[in-house]
Amino acid sequence: MKTLLSSCFLACCFVTLSSAEPTAETALLPSSDAPKADAKDSSRLVLKIAVNDIYCRKTACDCIAEIATRDYAGVLAKLEKDHQITLVPTYYLDVFDLEKAILAGTHDGVICKPWTAYHLSKKSGADFKRVADIRDPQDKAMMTGHFVTTSKSSIKSLEDLKGKRIAFGQKDSYEKNQSPLQMLAAKNIKPGECFFFNSCGENLDSLMNGKVDLAVVSSYALTASCAVDFAKPEDFKTIAETPEMPLTSVMLDMHKVSTTAAIALQKALLEISGEQTPKDLLGKGFVMPVSWKPVVTDDDAPASKPVTGK
Repeated sequence: MKTLLSSCFLACCFVTLSSAEPTAETALLPSSDAPKADAKDSSRLVLKIAVNDIYCRKTACDCIAEIATRDYAGVLAKLEKDHQITLVPTYYLDVFDLEKAILAGTHDGVICKPWTAYHLSKKSGADFKRVADIRDPQDKAMMTGHFVTTSKSSIKSLEDLKGKRIAFGQKDSYEKNQSPLQMLAAKNIKPGECFFFNSCGENLDSLMNGKVDLAVVSSYALTASCAVDFAKPEDFKTIAETPEMPLTSVMLDMHKVSTTAAIALQKALLEISGEQTPKDLLGKGFVMPVSWKPVVTDDDAPASKPVTGK
């Protein structure tokens, strides 16, 4: 759903954002006092996992469908055979449906962009921890939000965005919503009209059609078809980027899964990565999660199911 905010309302949002605090650590990191776990323990671990992965062929959006050929079959088989860990996946093509499942508490964990799950923690009562991050086909585990405008635009820096029209993402997309808004708030930069779309494609379309002066998109979108469908790479320029954040993570609800079990899964995922990564996963598999403490506000409502306006 396209939402239009006045400058006055946006300024109020900035006060809230600037006073917000980072969350607790989202990554399950090694600790000297953590319970020891053997990834090859004889007891079998069974976990129900919700999946909404931008590179998975079962859950990818149309804009990157050509390169999103990831399949988890190889990983599931290796975990089952070599580590006595059974992951039971349920695939969600629509983020809105994934959010409903998270709020219903029907799964032990999720594989998705981490903010998709974390922004629902308060409402769902879950305590998600990232046990591993997943590398993309270029072997990168991190992403950013890009402030993108046309190559001929006079906009050269964030300071030039005062009073401008900007397309952001919805609230389930940290790199296109919270993080860029926080960057502008920190510099006391107040745009004019702000639009909130559901996808990078919609943001880029609004930019190329002249509806906005700048669009915030995910870094992976600039190399995927959702960018090239609208213009050539030389037609865009990036004037700023958000801080890095995990792209896709394996997360477990620590209210449902013991720390010992979480560590066992973490060790198993790391063991089947690198040169041992199944080819259908794309890239080099899983890595130890990096520290990430996203800033949250009081408004942690799930993203609404979008209906793009004219």
